[in-house]
Amino acid sequence: MKRLLILGGTGDAAKLATRINQLPQLETIYSLAGRTQAPHIPLCKNRTGGFGGVSGLAEYLKSAKINFVIDATHPFAEAMAASTAAACIQTNIPRVKFCRMPWKPKVINWISVPNYSEAAKKLRAAGKRIFLSIGTKNLHYFSMLSDKWFLIRVIENPAHPIPLTDCKILLERGPFEEIKEHTLLNNYHIDVLVSKNSGGEQATKLRAAHNLGIPILMIEQPLPPSGKTVYTINETLTWLSDQM
Repeated sequence: MKRLLILGGTGDAAKLATRINQLPQLETIYSLAGRTQAPHIPLCKNRTGGFGGVSGLAEYLKSAKINFVIDATHPFAEAMAASTAAACIQTNIPRVKFCRMPWKPKVINWISVPNYSEAAKKLRAAGKRIFLSIGTKNLHYFSMLSDKWFLIRVIENPAHPIPLTDCKILLERGPFEEIKEHTLLNNYHIDVLVSKNSGGEQATKLRAAHNLGIPILMIEQPLPPSGKTVYTINETLTWLSDQM
């Protein structure tokens, strides 16, 4: 029996793993970093925790006798994507990157920036009250904006103090209805929404901000590592079928 490792962490990844686990003659192992409590858990074998960089992942792939790897981590998990690509090259194991198609500005427009640093620069001339909807991992890029107030929404309390002095942490788990996002933006008098272009179904916070005339600053997805990329479950299944 062949063995597949899926590196997950999103709802799409969990759906993918559950679907693939139904295939015969294939054992699916779904791996999570373990940073989030109560994550989406698919119906297959699961593991939690890191690997220890490229060398650690390469050793795991060999010891666990993995035949194929699907990297379905978040589009902004650049380090993990790069480590996975390097480990699979090192072990000569076929790998595919399962990506979310990024949002495109159509009716809703935004200002695009390539990274967190450029987003912080743009905010210098923006309003005073910022909905910084990017999680907590990269908040240090915004710590020099001492004249701004930030709303930070996360699923659970950060493990470490965040590097922002004037802010409010809101503990909530999505998905969120548009009317709720509209109310949140109004109640906190938000001047600018900062979002990551996570892709998939367009977030209701974008429509709410657009309808209220609130500018949107969008941090675009980083490019995935070189190699095969897929954007749907069916594309992924086709790739896997070709490997087997």
